[in-house]
Amino acid sequence: MTTAPARLLCGMIDLHCHLLPGIDDGAKDLQQALNMARIAVADGIAVAVMTPHHLNGVYDNPAATVREQVATFSAELQRAGTELEILPGAECHLVPEISQELADGKAMTVADRGKAVMVELPVHTIPMGATSILEEIQILGLTPIIVHPERNAELRQKPERLREWVAMGCLAQVTAQACTGRFGESVRRAAHHMVTRGLIHFVASDAHRDHRRVPQLRPGRAVIEQWTSPEVGQLLTEEFPRALVAGRLPATEKLMDALDASRQAPSIWERFRGLSRVY
Repeated sequence: MTTAPARLLCGMIDLHCHLLPGIDDGAKDLQQALNMARIAVADGIAVAVMTPHHLNGVYDNPAATVREQVATFSAELQRAGTELEILPGAECHLVPEISQELADGKAMTVADRGKAVMVELPVHTIPMGATSILEEIQILGLTPIIVHPERNAELRQKPERLREWVAMGCLAQVTAQACTGRFGESVRRAAHHMVTRGLIHFVASDAHRDHRRVPQLRPGRAVIEQWTSPEVGQLLTEEFPRALVAGRLPATEKLMDALDASRQAPSIWERFRGLSRVY
């Protein structure tokens, strides 16, 4: 199991990105991976969790492979003078065998801390038995993190399914570019609904390239802060992911308090109207 990062974590933390070169459909080679790392640092990302696909029918990236690839790429980052700390992880497809893989230590947990695991749904549907698989993961003492639920067609139509999973102890992560409209208006609306109703606990880039799908959180965070408040943006990009990579679950009650406060606060337009009355 990986030890906690040596230096004090500061800045934003990207829990989900595909920077490891040549291991899945992310960075094609080392040069592109290094370019992506530089983009992340310029955006204010201090730590990134490497999350190659696992068990999605195309790519298998067991824990031992991920640890080896992270060590190799970390050395390349140091050689290039790029100050991005990287940690091991995986984007595990929600298939029946994932719980056994986790039990056997073959599938990677977030930051190799043995506390949470990123799980990916198919693009269009919720697979049969999804809730049972999530429960099996929980029985192992792991918290499932549903990645980019806003991009699943069935969850966009039935967000109450995500609410049920959150109520049973799952967490969820939205893609930053989904909030900015990069994946289309229907996905953006779903992201807005899920964020503002407290169903999202992390923002991540899900970056795959050094152009278009890039490792940036700041634009998505800015939109979320418009939807809610700066406190919510800070929780989803800094405090909550920082807790997770340190092996702790986030204090989700903070999120609900921050969302309640943002709903009660006057909007920018209301504040402007109030000032106009004064003058």
